[in-house]
Amino acid sequence: MLENRIEKYWDKRADSYNEVVQKEMACQKKEAWESLLRKYVGQGDNLQVLDVGTGPGFFAILLAGMNYSVTAVDKCQDMLDQARKNAEAAGKTIRFIKADAHAVDLPNESFDVIVSRNVTWLMPNPLEVYQEWYRLLKPNGKVLVFDANWNLHLSDPELQIQCDKYRQLAIEKGYQDNKLTPEQREESEAIARKLPLTYKRRPLWDQQAFPSCGFQQIEVEETISHLVHDEIERILYYPTPMFAICASKGNS
Repeated sequence: MLENRIEKYWDKRADSYNEVVQKEMACQKKEAWESLLRKYVGQGDNLQVLDVGTGPGFFAILLAGMNYSVTAVDKCQDMLDQARKNAEAAGKTIRFIKADAHAVDLPNESFDVIVSRNVTWLMPNPLEVYQEWYRLLKPNGKVLVFDANWNLHLSDPELQIQCDKYRQLAIEKGYQDNKLTPEQREESEAIARKLPLTYKRRPLWDQQAFPSCGFQQIEVEETISHLVHDEIERILYYPTPMFAICASKGNS
């Protein structure tokens, strides 16, 4: 089953991904992401926020530090274990739940805001995920999606050429392409070829998907890479910039 295969893959990468998050916590990226979250989440007394696909807890910890009431979910137990350790080390109180993004066992209209970073590209059923988030949101609640066309190059030969070109430029600037073992890279691409968003150009797909699930206002930033990536990452990911989407539920 594809979902089990994804869970197994990311459980194995929990330690290395946690190292990435630790570095983000210790550099200017932390402030950059905090600024973006404040911009979209806004202010409010005891806002209930859900972080979906929390991984090692980066967003959850930032949000808890901004005095929101935070619940964080992830499919992978090893990721949640890392997130709990990181939250404890940061002195933050966060409710962690093991759950699929499309099936969170919580009541309707539980949250003011739902956030996710680098999550929806990995979903076998992204439309179901957005429908579930609509259910979980309170009236006038909103979803924030930060993502990129991470695997579109596998279905777009011209984009593959561009990705190869900018990867080489990044290597010349000092980028070390050693995040994945050859086996991990092979498994990652094999999984990606089975995922629907590998074949969709985003955020255009999301701009169509959110209204179909009932969301009303859709706000899009085509690129936030200049805010959240360092110099080498801006080169490496130039063909696939990170985007931001804010989708509002409206009155029910």
